[in-house]
Amino acid sequence: MFLDESTLQSYLPDGAISSLRRIEALYGALAEAREASDRGGEPGKFGLYLTPSELDEFVSSGEEDRVLVTVRVDLTEDSPVLENVDIEPLREDYVPKLGFSRYPWGRGIDNSITRRGAKGGSDAGTAQRYCLECLQRWTNGTEKEPAVGALADEHPDGWVIDGLRELGLQEDTDERLGELIDPKFPTDSPRVVATVAVRLPEERLDHPPDGDPDAEGYYYPGQLHVLNAGMRARKEEKLARKNLPDSADPSRGDAACMVTGEKTRVFGTTEDPLAFFTVQHAEKFPRLSKSNSWRTHPVSSEAALLMQSGASLLEGCSDTRNGLRVYTIPYFREMNTQRAELLYEAVRGDSVSMSQVYEDITEGDVGEFVSEELRFYVIGVRDDSGDINVLFEVPNADIYWPTVVAKAHGAVLDVKRSTTFSLVAGLAPDENWYGLSPSADQNQYVESITDGLYAFGTMPDPGTDSPTTDDPREWLTQSLLTGTPVDVDRLLAAFVDRLVQERRDEQPIGRHVKTQYAQFEALSRAGLLEAPADRPEFDHATVPMTNHETTTEETAADGGVLTPESVEPTDIAPDGDPSATQIRKFRLKNFLRDRATLQNNPERRGAFLIGVLVGQLSDHQSTAESNGGRGMNRTIRDRHPPEQLTADRIERLYTGDLERLPRVYGRDRGTGPLFPETRNLLRDTLADAKPDDWELPVHDLRFFYALGVEFGESAGYQAYELAQQLDIETNDAPEEEPA
Repeated sequence: MFLDESTLQSYLPDGAISSLRRIEALYGALAEAREASDRGGEPGKFGLYLTPSELDEFVSSGEEDRVLVTVRVDLTEDSPVLENVDIEPLREDYVPKLGFSRYPWGRGIDNSITRRGAKGGSDAGTAQRYCLECLQRWTNGTEKEPAVGALADEHPDGWVIDGLRELGLQEDTDERLGELIDPKFPTDSPRVVATVAVRLPEERLDHPPDGDPDAEGYYYPGQLHVLNAGMRARKEEKLARKNLPDSADPSRGDAACMVTGEKTRVFGTTEDPLAFFTVQHAEKFPRLSKSNSWRTHPVSSEAALLMQSGASLLEGCSDTRNGLRVYTIPYFREMNTQRAELLYEAVRGDSVSMSQVYEDITEGDVGEFVSEELRFYVIGVRDDSGDINVLFEVPNADIYWPTVVAKAHGAVLDVKRSTTFSLVAGLAPDENWYGLSPSADQNQYVESITDGLYAFGTMPDPGTDSPTTDDPREWLTQSLLTGTPVDVDRLLAAFVDRLVQERRDEQPIGRHVKTQYAQFEALSRAGLLEAPADRPEFDHATVPMTNHETTTEETAADGGVLTPESVEPTDIAPDGDPSATQIRKFRLKNFLRDRATLQNNPERRGAFLIGVLVGQLSDHQSTAESNGGRGMNRTIRDRHPPEQLTADRIERLYTGDLERLPRVYGRDRGTGPLFPETRNLLRDTLADAKPDDWELPVHDLRFFYALGVEFGESAGYQAYELAQQLDIETNDAPEEEPA
């Protein structure tokens, strides 16, 4: 087991884990239980205040670059005596005796009388200052630590602190420390931990020491109740006075703790691991009373300390994406020892992802109910020089919807379950492009959905220097995590914006269009597309609607999907000897038939078919002359990008280039107009839906036009590949596969 069970039971929150603060306390309980396990058991009544692991990087493993500097003080006489200063490597077994409690580096002395130096090392003069501060400043000799001073006045063993203070204030103490430290101190600026060791008359103590003294009769701070109590008093003072001026009253009072629900002494300026709550920026809230913050954010000392203890585990649950710090924090709604062990094992690594945590937790025999209880608190924050802004928050995410969408995406790419990327009807798949690879497994898509890559691949960059609340990538990711319906118009507009960005960067957009359409169909299959009232066909983007399967009329009766293996040449041409034109027509009609978005809306079908013909002509223009093409560098596709298309421009394109170029190129080849299958379908579609009368939103028109262009550019090659698979010979030379 990773965790000490008695410590875990002492600190695990009672009842359901129902808020971010309770999750933070839960992670603190995990960290404390792990710490206790490493140290050999529960660390006692002051254990929650202690941070011994913060000394891990100061413990020596034999090198001389990490030392413990101990000021030995004898309190057995009428006046305190500075006996000596020991300088030796800091051994692991010394750490529990030091009673160390960290305060953030650079913001003052540590909470305990034991203090830690810089990780970059310290010279003899700095070590001397540390030792003097242990005796003088921590004991309130400089009147800057009133909490320790008040504790010394009230505690029955407060005379120990008084004696140390008296020594620290003697005029020659600083000089004596220098004389004792300089000759012994290493020259290579080691990492330093400074502390005191006290020899005292034990019979005067109300609280007996913990453990035995060292060989010379000295006790270390962690063994003396009064020094631990002083550490606790200073720590609790910081819980009540963070970012408050000296003149302000401390922020504490008696109220119900927001974490435990128990009525107790609470504090209002406690450290928040995620820095969501702060009283530092009062200028934004003119009537904010910092001293009364305990009334709106009441946290008990134990809950506050647990929240701080879990900070490093929580930080491991974060990552940076799209300029945001995104926390994906797993938890169980109800906790016990088994679940605590599972959770700790899943999050103790360097990074945490939703799919990996779920896989780690469910791979053992934990029972279905346990896996169903697993949840994730997902938060996106922007840190503007310490000013934290929460841009989105999903408190109760689970793996269900990402799994549903991942399965749907896999089905779109599976030629046995969909014609979207099948030779009999669809677009060309791409093993080397994320989102178009049929061999990618479901777990890869689940992970990409939960970590934001799924949306990052299709949504536009908002183009701002700082993350914003309306980043379309985060909008889509949140929708996929929660199962929130995705507005079709917003989705298609974002798709088009991304294509514009790719073209602006002079990148080919073909793969992006196909990835977007695969995502579109996956969302439809998952039931996550929210159709506008005037275009209900989006409710079922693919047909038939049962079981989310796409089929053709020929196979709808038995629920199958048309595949190359199920096609015979006679299905394409009655004589069993189809031409390339007939194969292209067969594929195009199957694609249209299987998609309600195209089948049931003639305006969108018209935009798509316009794109198909543009794509076919572009492919012909770019094909080498030796293969029957024109060998052109700039094609019709380049002259009519999707972002420039409107219904009016569609009308001019249809009656202009699309009417003229097929005839010209056909005449040059000694044939009739090129691509008659597309021209005929387009003519029939536009006969009852003239572009002048279209009401289709422009982003809807542009995306499906772009999809048509991509379909058309690969139509010749896909038809050739299908002919090869069916062992059909055509008179047409094969077109080159588009890049």
